[in-house]
Amino acid sequence: MKKTIDFLAGVPIQRHSFGFLGLSLVFAAGIFFGCASAPKNPPPAWAADAQSVYPWDKYITGQGNGATVRDAEENATAEISLYFVRETTVERSRHASWTEQDGVSASQSTTDESVLVKSYTNLVAVQFADDPWYNPAAKTWKTLAYINREQAWAAYEPNAKRQADTFMNLVKAADKETEPFNAVLRYGAAVAYARGPEFNTVRDFSQVLNPAQANGLFAETDAALAALLDKQLGAQQKSIIAIQCPVDYNMMIYQSMVKALGASGFAVDSSGNAATICAIQVEEGLLKNDTGTFYTPSLTASFSGSSGAMFSFRVTTDRVGAINADVAKSRAYTALANALEGAFAGELQRRQSALIN
Repeated sequence: MKKTIDFLAGVPIQRHSFGFLGLSLVFAAGIFFGCASAPKNPPPAWAADAQSVYPWDKYITGQGNGATVRDAEENATAEISLYFVRETTVERSRHASWTEQDGVSASQSTTDESVLVKSYTNLVAVQFADDPWYNPAAKTWKTLAYINREQAWAAYEPNAKRQADTFMNLVKAADKETEPFNAVLRYGAAVAYARGPEFNTVRDFSQVLNPAQANGLFAETDAALAALLDKQLGAQQKSIIAIQCPVDYNMMIYQSMVKALGASGFAVDSSGNAATICAIQVEEGLLKNDTGTFYTPSLTASFSGSSGAMFSFRVTTDRVGAINADVAKSRAYTALANALEGAFAGELQRRQSALIN
């Protein structure tokens, strides 16, 4: 060490010169104390940038905080579930034409799909980072939950394939149907299935879970879905129906059947030469007594085609009457016509369901 003497106001002052080695020691000490002030428990890389550790094309991730590691894991899992709910909603908006648009049904359908999404999330393996981090400043644990897309798809694929196969079987059965009337109903069954919450949710969940695999699995399904409404319309155009109603009153029953068929997309051939026949047999249930004329009317509507009988249904009404016979008859046929028009859509739905099963 080099020693020097300086004087200040006549008083000798001793200075020390450390030279290069001395300066190095001072610098090293500064580094030492600087390191000592750095965090002893730095956050892991995923906390700052999850994709740097779990790239998005291979993983779905969610982060969570909690008083314990378990709490943090539950919150991270909930974040993944929320992600699926949010993204499947986005997917659903891409095919909004296939969802119910009547307010209440749309709300219920969305609710059902959200419930299904959460249940499907439980079907795939959610894993957690090996290095949960304790944040001393916040006094909470932080962790990352992740789903390996390929591993999850292997577990979820059977469910997705089951939905795709069920839909395609409905479409193929309709394609093979020789009776136009039944073809309309079969295509309608496929449409109803495609609009259902389960099929929609599985399709959307698959797309969010693994887009590449989902696109491959549902390629045929998506193509069939795009052509489905046109196929149903084509079948309806071929399904011209002739109505036979030998017992009627002012053509009330005939006109009611025309309206009911038209509301369901069917055209009526007034010449009676169509391949599909709707034969309506009315039973008036007439009763006369001293108090007036009474009817307990009912009817049976039977549909048949080139291959024979297809389906039939019965409609009944309450007893109606009046002192005047003409008034009583008019009331009876009006009630029966209204009942027929109101019942047809439900009977058609039952026939459609029977064809599915």
